[in-house]
Amino acid sequence: MKKPEKLMNAGFLILIAVSLITALGFNMITTLISSYAVSFGTELTAVGLISGIFSITALFFRPVGGFLSDFLNKKRICVYTTFLIALVIVFYALSPTVSILLVMRVLHGALFGINGTANMALATEFIPDDHMGEGLGYYGLGQVLAQIVGPTIGIAIRDAFGYRALFFIIAASTLLAAVVLQTAFHYETVVGHSSEGRHSLSFSSLIAKECIFYSLIAGLFSMGNGIVNSFLVLLGESSKIAQISLFFSVNAIVLFVLRLLVGKVIDRANLLFIVNLSLLAGAGSMILIGKSGILVPILIAAAIKAFGNVGGQISLQSACVKRVDAARIGVATSTYYIGADIGQGLGPIWGGKVAEQFGYEGVFFCMAGFFLLGVICFTAYQLHLNRKTASETVIQ
Repeated sequence: MKKPEKLMNAGFLILIAVSLITALGFNMITTLISSYAVSFGTELTAVGLISGIFSITALFFRPVGGFLSDFLNKKRICVYTTFLIALVIVFYALSPTVSILLVMRVLHGALFGINGTANMALATEFIPDDHMGEGLGYYGLGQVLAQIVGPTIGIAIRDAFGYRALFFIIAASTLLAAVVLQTAFHYETVVGHSSEGRHSLSFSSLIAKECIFYSLIAGLFSMGNGIVNSFLVLLGESSKIAQISLFFSVNAIVLFVLRLLVGKVIDRANLLFIVNLSLLAGAGSMILIGKSGILVPILIAAAIKAFGNVGGQISLQSACVKRVDAARIGVATSTYYIGADIGQGLGPIWGGKVAEQFGYEGVFFCMAGFFLLGVICFTAYQLHLNRKTASETVIQ
């Protein structure tokens, strides 16, 4: 099929709706999986493993998702993995022991790694190239909205009906998403995808090397998310800052609004400018959190951080997709997300070590330093890439 000329086409809107449905379930589970594990009477170490094993497994299966997306029909991958995810969630409810629950978390993480990559790769085929940043911004709206309302809905269902009913409801909604994809979504493999060499498993079929640096820079924004999620509340408790959890509400709301507004700007803006501005916003938000002993500046930091995340992540993801040909969109997408997963995972690990030595404030100052280092590295890389491109153009 040929890429649509209009951004708001039927296929793209269906994918946004499916993303919202599945993201709601994901955020409900993420919020409550630890407390569900505790209900088995297990130790906190095992609770942490059940919570964290999902992301670790997803990280390793993202390259598989990228490879399969470039090799098989993306719609079928999305439908089959969404159906299997629904089945796994049913077994969440039916797990008789914490060991079985752990196995389900591993399976869920593997399927999520493949499914998330395939879904994003599929979405890019319904976004016109000159609207890629805008389209990616809109596509993420469902996920941001799910972050805002998902935890609240999940807790309300759990409190009213219990964990089993919650998981059955999530499984049913996930199954609905699979049915919608199968019945209402029309898709054919994009004409022009070369099949030559695509069946062989190699480094280039799993990792898009031209996207690695962009992926690592994008990982800084995910690392900042991991730092905030792990240490902001602890900072608030140690500094006696009341209602610090409002940070997350402000951040999510600003993220939602910005995704509606900045996509067109990103498509027209210079990549070096927008990424560096976003990195500086990330650094500023971390410094503001670390220095502030009161709530209001921290809420301002939430808005600044949202600006940095939207500008940096959408522009870098768009750049990754544009740097490869149509036959390698899947591997480019998985490469981008690998950086995000690494950043999200590493942040809390080194953050804990820094907190032991320099306190929670030191963690945020250190993260600001990483953002500023990112500005230096990205500037050097992008200027080198621009010079290389210019010289190749002159030779041609």
